[in-house]
Amino acid sequence: MYKRIPVKKLTGNEQFKNVGNKKFSVLEFWQYGFSNLNSNVLRGALAEFIVENALRTSEQIDVRNPWGDSDVIAPNGKNIEVKCCSYIQDWDQEDYSRISWSGLKAKPLFYASTDRSLVNTKLSERPIDYKSDIYILSLFKHQDHVTLDILDMNQWCFWVLTKDKIKEITKDGNSVSLIKLQKFGIEPFGFNDLNNVILNL
Repeated sequence: MYKRIPVKKLTGNEQFKNVGNKKFSVLEFWQYGFSNLNSNVLRGALAEFIVENALRTSEQIDVRNPWGDSDVIAPNGKNIEVKCCSYIQDWDQEDYSRISWSGLKAKPLFYASTDRSLVNTKLSERPIDYKSDIYILSLFKHQDHVTLDILDMNQWCFWVLTKDKIKEITKDGNSVSLIKLQKFGIEPFGFNDLNNVILNL
């Protein structure tokens, strides 16, 4: 069995090698591929990074693992699933996007799960369920294209729900809309409240 290669944080100063008289760095690659933080491809990872920073110092944050069975592990050991939505997308729109978070349930990945019985179980036979203790439904809530600043935490809000609460609201479903949260009277939190809210669940 081939073990996953450990990943270390890069600084951005690392240079590509064997490129003749050219010179280009990891930072330039990041600028090229990842400057549009409001794209659907990146916004989810950005939301996870925001949650990590609410819980930890920069030095304590490890490299993101996209193959984990949960997105973030809280300092108290609880698994956190982070979902993200935005009214404004990275394309021309006739209207704002309807806010609904999907993919709340998933099949366990045998290499990420502590249940070793899954190793010999086909993916199609694995049960779909809620895999995390806490669900953070993040919303980039800003609705003005002119003043949009995805780095401004005042333009974000977060609903923090336990697995049991998600299950109750969705009736054991796989998605939840903003309208449904509002019907249940569940209020969002700001970035500066996230740490205390998460750690007290």
